Amino acid sequence: MSDSKLFTPKSIRKLLIPLIIEQLMIVLVGLFDTMLLSGISESALAAFSLVDSINQLLTQLFLAIGAGGSIIAAQYIGSRDRKGAENTATQSAYMVLLISIIIALPVMLLNGPILHLLYPIINDNIRAYAQQYLLLSALSYPFLALYNSGISMLYAQGLSKLSMATSIVMNITKILLNFLFIRVFHMGIQGAGLATILSRLVGAVMVTCFLMDQHAPIHYTRPLKPRFLPETNRRILTVALPSGLENIIFLTSKLVIGMMIAGYTGAMIAANAASNTISTYISIPANAINLATITIVSQCIGAGRPEEAKKATKSLQAATIASLVVTCALVAIFIDPMITMLNLSPEAYAHTKEIIYIYCGVSIFFWAPAFGLPNSLRAAGDNRFVMYAAVFSVVMIRALGSYILGNLLGLQVQGIWYAMYLDWVVRSAFFLWRFRSGKWLRHRLV
Repeated sequence: MSDSKLFTPKSIRKLLIPLIIEQLMIVLVGLFDTMLLSGISESALAAFSLVDSINQLLTQLFLAIGAGGSIIAAQYIGSRDRKGAENTATQSAYMVLLISIIIALPVMLLNGPILHLLYPIINDNIRAYAQQYLLLSALSYPFLALYNSGISMLYAQGLSKLSMATSIVMNITKILLNFLFIRVFHMGIQGAGLATILSRLVGAVMVTCFLMDQHAPIHYTRPLKPRFLPETNRRILTVALPSGLENIIFLTSKLVIGMMIAGYTGAMIAANAASNTISTYISIPANAINLATITIVSQCIGAGRPEEAKKATKSLQAATIASLVVTCALVAIFIDPMITMLNLSPEAYAHTKEIIYIYCGVSIFFWAPAFGLPNSLRAAGDNRFVMYAAVFSVVMIRALGSYILGNLLGLQVQGIWYAMYLDWVVRSAFFLWRFRSGKWLRHRLV
């Protein structure tokens, strides 16, 4: 075995810079959506936030399969098994497309009852906006599935420039279509939904074309003919199911919390949505490092280099914390103009500012071990421990804590965010212990 590292500092920077640009584009689109929808009405912004929680929950299974497939494919690349990587990529694409269609159909047919079940006490204006947006969102699920599965495969082989190019084109398309449909044609939230469908179609087509290149380390089989490979699918599901179940329970808990928030005032609902949007700026480089972590650790494990995986994880954790210090400082300095752009009421403005200041302080210390470290564990195949720890923390600390702090103690939306911080502390403790124990390195996926 060669003593040279799989990933040098230069190669990591080359991987990270496009990922940071890509994450920035995603956040800019979210901010642009929020600004345009808040210009329609506070009810439209609230509806967008509530439906977004539903969408995140419903799409987790096929997103987890795409992410799980990318970990398996990256480990195959690390072990120099190109055929295994090719089969994994192709099977992942078939699986996510089928599952996304199965999920989308009932959502399109039953969007009204679903919203009534989850948010029985929202007002009629918010409900009408939410029903329209949920229907249009469901139409985009197959495109989102193919896009995310394909992007994950680009990440897995370090082709971050291609993933960046796809993201830039897709998100610029969405921004332009949002402006056209909402501001020019005055289509309201229907315009936002239509822009989502068309932009995701563009992304799905682009990433599929990239993965048809047979010279790429990870690519789709040509020609694309449906095949069933039981062993490949089993490996994918070994990673995807714990991760998908973890995310489903996590987002179900968030949905329950969202139902609590839906009972608060419109200003508090809007403040929560605005705070979620602004807080994403803080984690732009951190999220990029998380994506790079999957690629780096998966390939190191596949190549039989556990010590390199461990050292890389420590370096990536340090880089994550450093990035959070910088972004938290910038957001804290420019918080007033950022909130002003969202056209909030004075009450929502005050709530948002308080939430973001506290968020900045807490995330510097706990975001990296709570959300960055488990990516290394997942990439090594330690998915079950991550699932058990994360599920316990989100249910017992975040969901229960939200009810106690937000409702019983009357802290309302601030209490919801305090409970989230407690969840981060507990998650961090679990994952730091697991990492230091070395048990996460004892798994083998390929």
